[in-house]
Amino acid sequence: MKNFIWQIPTKIIFGKNILAKLPEETLRYGKKILFIYGRNSIKQTGLYQKILDLFKNEKDTKLVELGGIKPSPTLSQVLEGVNLVQKEQVEVILAVGGGSVIDAGKAIACGVFYKEDFWKLFEKRLVPERALPLIAVPTVSGTGSELNEVCVITNYEKKLKLSLRGSVLYPRISFLDPTLTFSLPSDYTAYASFDAFSHVLETFLHRENKEENLTEDFMVALMKNIIKWSKVAVKEPENYSARANLMWASSLALCGLLRAGVGVCKFKIHAIEHTLSGVFGIPHGLGLAILTRAWLKKYSNTSMVKRFFERVFKTKDPKRGIERFISWLKELGLLLSLKELSIKPEDLNFLAQQAYFIYKLYGVHKEITQENIKEVLEIAYEEV
Repeated sequence: MKNFIWQIPTKIIFGKNILAKLPEETLRYGKKILFIYGRNSIKQTGLYQKILDLFKNEKDTKLVELGGIKPSPTLSQVLEGVNLVQKEQVEVILAVGGGSVIDAGKAIACGVFYKEDFWKLFEKRLVPERALPLIAVPTVSGTGSELNEVCVITNYEKKLKLSLRGSVLYPRISFLDPTLTFSLPSDYTAYASFDAFSHVLETFLHRENKEENLTEDFMVALMKNIIKWSKVAVKEPENYSARANLMWASSLALCGLLRAGVGVCKFKIHAIEHTLSGVFGIPHGLGLAILTRAWLKKYSNTSMVKRFFERVFKTKDPKRGIERFISWLKELGLLLSLKELSIKPEDLNFLAQQAYFIYKLYGVHKEITQENIKEVLEIAYEEV
């Protein structure tokens, strides 16, 4: 195993009926709170009103609201939040929603200190050194943003979706209540589950140190867990065991644990997908599922893909491994090709160009060519 340092400053509060602790924990960091959330879901479920009720009797506390955060949050929304934080002298950010909301909260928390040069942090792969404290309440299990130091933002003007990483982006506290995911529709449960799965799979496939070790065993266990419980959750949305296992697996998948001892990891499939979700508006997890099917097919005879099939799907036959992988996607009700999403053949060149630009930012362009990316996209376009 390679040397590593792993430190997570986030406090996790997990289980049912835990939001009663939210005011006490949040107010440790300030009384002027930016409350950010997505579109209508938390109002429809009653969670929005519950949050307001929890804080209404707290003396001298002010909740400043920023709603309507989009999937694949945009730079323009982040800058809107930054302006609001400055205007209202916000001290702490409360992000309630899916990974996009938490990512937006992280970006706002950081962006307030880097306003004019904020996007340069993404393009130049710089590490931010300052951010406001963030409290996360996830309502979706998928991105793992509630327990990591990464945020992903889309710049529509440049048609780029890029990530930012820095220890200051860790939430101070994350409230993980699996019952908050009960209302998530089956299709979005499937998208989120695959997103979590892909974080583990990309680490498994694209890590620097490929020897078998304890960390790989963790990866295999998490992938099996997500496969098992995702199939239950799409059919039984209020199954607590399924939701609890998916929520914890999602958090562990991208918290740094799986990078322990394995060296540098490159998320090559994510880099291709980011333009699909960021520019074309395709759900991130769905785009990942389609591209992963294509990637596994193209690289089915490589040693790490073969090991993945053997350890997770119990077969040494790559063809059978792909069949079992696709069978799981079908059981989740996921579409399998870009053609089904109305992506046009002429879009593939643009997708390959954007992905290769991201590859260059990530420093993996010498490993995978733009033509290789185009080949993956062509396979992804094919109907199954």
